[in-house]
Amino acid sequence: MKKMRWELRAVLIFIVWLSASLVRVENQPYAMQIGMCKDALVGWDYSCLSKVETRTSWLWHIYYALLN
Repeated sequence: MKKMRWELRAVLIFIVWLSASLVRVENQPYAMQIGMCKDALVGWDYSCLSKVETRTSWLWHIYYALLN
């Protein structure tokens, strides 16, 4: 029974890690698509892309990443 608890925790941690990665990966291309971090002189401001929030919640990122 204890082994199953540890396996469940490991699976839960993996799902949380995978969701966070999915949100990050979906956020940056969407920011580029709508032109949130476009710099007129350089092109793309990559430091902006790592910090920009394109949608109101991380749940929307997961929704759009899984369904589009």
